[in-house]
This record gives sequence, structure tokens and C-alpha cells, in this order.
Amino acid sequence: MNKKDETFRILIVDDNREIRTILEEYLREEGCVAEGAGDGKEALAKYRKAPYDLVITDLNMPGMTGIELIREIAALGGMTEFIIITGYASLDSAIEAVKAGAFDYLVKPFRIEELMVVIRNAGDKIMLKKANGQLFDKLKNFYVEISKYRQWLNDEQVSRLVDKKLEDIAAAARSLESAEG
Repeated sequence: MNKKDETFRILIVDDNREIRTILEEYLREEGCVAEGAGDGKEALAKYRKAPYDLVITDLNMPGMTGIELIREIAALGGMTEFIIITGYASLDSAIEAVKAGAFDYLVKPFRIEELMVVIRNAGDKIMLKKANGQLFDKLKNFYVEISKYRQWLNDEQVSRLVDKKLEDIAAAARSLESAEG
């Protein structure tokens, strides 16, 4: 992310305070709003108060794993992306993380530059999801407006034309909705 994007909110979840603090400070210097949580329970409480765009979470933590945290947050809805960081990498845990919804999976120790590339890529995806959401909302509003005008029409040909356009708009809305999912 960059300095002008002050609204990009990142939650760093790691039971290792040093890693958490280093990442928080570095991301703040990069212009992100970064906060930390020492475990999944604390992270979930913070997320419920104010959702984050990105959650960077350790895989193995006491009480709740990073994958369990991803599942809990994903169940709340929203457009959050997730990055798993772990010192205990395995192919099985990487597959499970991706299936749960992780955007990426990094092995500790990692270079901060490597993490920043992943964060930028996740940020691009988040911005696209937000733009799609805004376009979808506009499309729904347009559909509602056309439906109102349709009620005023008496001419059969015009009514059929409007019906056709409404079907096209509904199909486009369903397509956008399925692309977001």
C-alpha cells in the first residue's frame, strides 16, 4: 500500500509479540492502519468492533489456530483477505489455509519485502472487490429505478422492451454477485 491509502486496515495476529510489533510498526510507516492481537480470540473481538481489510495471522497459536480464525471471520461476511504466516509449514496446512480462504501463505522467517509484495497484491484484490461492490450497488439501484418507471408505462411494446432490459440488468447483477463470491 502507499502513503495516500490511509484507510487500508490490517490486523496482525501472532502470539509472538516481537514479530507482531515489528510488522505493526513497519506497516504504519508504509501508510497502513495496522493493529495487533496476541491470539485469535482477541483478533475476533477487534474484528467485530471494526472490520479489517487484511488479516495477517500466525498459523499455530494457543486457543485458536489461524485457519480457525479465518473461518470465523469469513463467516461474518465482508471483503477481508487473509495471509497466513507460520514457522511450521507443511503442504497439508498450506492446502487447508487456501481452502479456508487464505490469500497467501508465508513461511517464517520471511523477508519484509516478500510480505509487502503479498500485501500489495492482496490490497489490489481488496480494492477490486470494493469497486465491484460499489458497481453492484449502483446496478441494483438502477434496477429499482427502472422498475418504478415500468409501473407507469401503458404501452405494450415499451413495456416488453423494459422487461427485456430488466432481465438483462438482473442477469448482469447475478453475474457480478457470483463473481464476488
